[in-house]
Amino acid sequence: MGDGWSMSKNGPKSPPVYMDYAATTPLDPNVLEAMMPYLRSNYGNASSVHQMGRIARGAVEDSREKIAQHLGARPEEIIFTSGATEANNLAFNGLSAGEHLITSSIEHKAVLEPIKSLESYGIRVTRIVPDSSTGALRGEDIANSINANTHMVSVMYVNNETGAVTPLKEISALCGENNIFLHTDAAQAAGWFPLNMDKLGVDMMSLSGHKIYGPKGIGVLYVRDHMDLSPQMLGGSQERGRRGGTENVAAVVGMAAAMDRIAINRDTHSSHIRKLRQELEAKLANVLGEQLIVNTPINAAPHILNVAFQPVDGNPLDGEMLLLNLDIEGVYASSGSACTSGAITPSHVLIALGVPEPIARTSLRLSLGRPTSEEDISRVVGCIGKVVKRMLGKRQHDG
Repeated sequence: MGDGWSMSKNGPKSPPVYMDYAATTPLDPNVLEAMMPYLRSNYGNASSVHQMGRIARGAVEDSREKIAQHLGARPEEIIFTSGATEANNLAFNGLSAGEHLITSSIEHKAVLEPIKSLESYGIRVTRIVPDSSTGALRGEDIANSINANTHMVSVMYVNNETGAVTPLKEISALCGENNIFLHTDAAQAAGWFPLNMDKLGVDMMSLSGHKIYGPKGIGVLYVRDHMDLSPQMLGGSQERGRRGGTENVAAVVGMAAAMDRIAINRDTHSSHIRKLRQELEAKLANVLGEQLIVNTPINAAPHILNVAFQPVDGNPLDGEMLLLNLDIEGVYASSGSACTSGAITPSHVLIALGVPEPIARTSLRLSLGRPTSEEDISRVVGCIGKVVKRMLGKRQHDG
């Protein structure tokens, strides 16, 4: 596709194929180049008043302005965090005991877990189950869950396991009519969709640098200026008193550079990756036939294909062995969120969508990135077909 997105193909005749871009992306060389001065010579603390400190402060504020421009926001509405997980947690710091929050059952654990904690402090929570046919939330379900005490709705823009897209504009209109704040985790959306705050109508948005070819350890929480937000990181006046701690200047610069890079030909790249994902699905269906189960809806984000496999005589495939066998074949994928991949457990997202547990345990998330090629797709299809047929054959033989 050009624009410098191709990954090196040097090495063995059959190099590994990376299909886990939803977990993390490679650091763009242009982003690294932008960061290097602040890792080497311009290493001052952005809170220092001397010249080195002022250089660092200038880099932070220039980056804030760049990111704000990409979001159609004002610089003072941008808070730098350590990533989307911290941004999500910070977003809930404006809630008071007794208030009502609406979310969904398919959110990332970085939303579900802090919300679960809030319940112990008296926050009342409604978790909406998405439409099983589309994998996405319905505006009418949000509307039916709103009551006089509803203070906030928090729904992710793109689901990290299935790629289902939330109708944010419809939900933001409902929230606006009822004077309710809307937060969204857009970590999986930033690389593929433009994120204009006024057009989307959200009040808070969480982003992560390493999902968009930027560095790990940096994120952003956009907070509309009318929001009352209490800090959770205390001990410093950074980020206008909303997030204490010495700024990671190099990572902040990298985040802004990554936002610049993903804005280049975004629509062209999105269309190209969508076609590759559709090709991947079609070829897998051709190889595996009725054995293949597709958990990703038609109108999903371009980069995620979630599949599973039918049991044989009631016996499901071993999801962990599936991943290990693909790893041996040189295909790097995941069973779902990388944040929960320490153990192969049924995806809470697929379970919420009504996928039976034995099938959910066999789920495979294949996520594409800007460097993904036609060659990669062919290689992945061949490897998956080989591994699944081998595992199915062993099941039938053992049976």
